[in-house]
Amino acid sequence: MKHRAFLTLTVASLCAALTGCGTGGVPAASSAAPPAVSSASAVSSSPPELTEEDVLAAYAAAAEVYDWFDLCSLPTAGEPLAEDGSPYDPEQDGPAYWTVEYPGSQTYDDLDVRVRSSVSPELRTYADLDIRVRSCFSPALSDELLGGPAYRDIGGRLCTLGGARGGNLYYFDKTVSARPVSADRWEVDVTFWADFQEPPEDASCPPTSTVGFSTVTLPYERLTDGWRFTAFCPSDGLDWDADTVFTFNYYQEFDVKAAYHSYSDWELVCYLIHADGAYCEAPFDELCHRFLERPEDVLDALALLDGSPYRERYGHIDAIVFAPGLDAGWMLSADEQADFSACLDACRPRSAAAQSVLEKIRAVWQSAEASAA
Repeated sequence: MKHRAFLTLTVASLCAALTGCGTGGVPAASSAAPPAVSSASAVSSSPPELTEEDVLAAYAAAAEVYDWFDLCSLPTAGEPLAEDGSPYDPEQDGPAYWTVEYPGSQTYDDLDVRVRSSVSPELRTYADLDIRVRSCFSPALSDELLGGPAYRDIGGRLCTLGGARGGNLYYFDKTVSARPVSADRWEVDVTFWADFQEPPEDASCPPTSTVGFSTVTLPYERLTDGWRFTAFCPSDGLDWDADTVFTFNYYQEFDVKAAYHSYSDWELVCYLIHADGAYCEAPFDELCHRFLERPEDVLDALALLDGSPYRERYGHIDAIVFAPGLDAGWMLSADEQADFSACLDACRPRSAAAQSVLEKIRAVWQSAEASAA
């Protein structure tokens, strides 16, 4: 058997022929796939007046506001104050507040949330904050956020206790899409992607890696005062307990348990993101054998990886996405090549993204087969 590393090195040369192939997400058919980042048709016969762009802009604005209460308070300046407006005395009871200095002019344009630039107004008074919160959220959710002690009106100025909880270390990126479900309701699907590597105690072992995704669906509804979010989540709201997020100790998973045989297709794909050397060769073969047995299922998992933010971070993602074609082109006998060709012809992808991956696998297989001849 030729060495797996040689197969991986061939990807760079083969990809040049595939630049015309499109990529995309996998439609939300199950918990194993986040919603696709694309427009959708309204269920209602009367289409909503909003566009997806409008809803994504509303999400980005609301996410900034929500994070002022959950992730990190508004920026401050000046000396600490007591609640009565006097200079704060640490010897006296009561918390210290700082004056908010928020100039506005924030732009909402996340890496994977393409929306129009928006400008938020300056916040000088508590009334400014109240208006801003209630312009994003339902009355019940607004009351919940504003009901805590984080912000106060002191001497006519907006003041805050200040502070930050620290970000989610496992969180890597997010993708966001919006879809109408009726004339009075949209749903915003926020997919949080994990990518965290913990250095091992033994330097001879690979890091322990956490990868995968979790998805939260946020309702955006037409209320009496206009469109508002009736539920929300933090901007780094990855759920690392989700059944689509995995932590791999490569030594334990491979050398001790050989657990990859029992992985789901998506779990096996996630394992390969950070697998290296001897830890990846047999799992790659496992992926290719599964493709021959259940091509549609494996295509769904590979399409999910192909459209994920991991592609922008790691240059070897193509080596995973194209693995069935590479393996078949270099490793299979003539009779097995015929079986693989029949598998490609018989395969019926379940989405446009899966169809795109199938065509990439076919092109890589044909190139590898020609080179091996």
